[in-house]
Amino acid sequence: MNKDQKEGMKHQIKGWADTAIGTLTGNEDRMVKGDVEITNGANQKDYGDQKDNIEKGVEDPGEPTNQ
Repeated sequence: MNKDQKEGMKHQIKGWADTAIGTLTGNEDRMVKGDVEITNGANQKDYGDQKDNIEKGVEDPGEPTNQ
């Protein structure tokens, strides 16, 4: 697992927590912040997956799911 994959997952987890807390407290700003963190984290993880696929020699490294 490379740095981008780890950081992306960290952002996603933080986003899920912020979204849940925002939902429980009714804080819309926190829910939106969580959604943004989830999206940014997913994008960073996908980037890390693509880098990992290139290193593995996968024919289509653009496919973000690791094989």
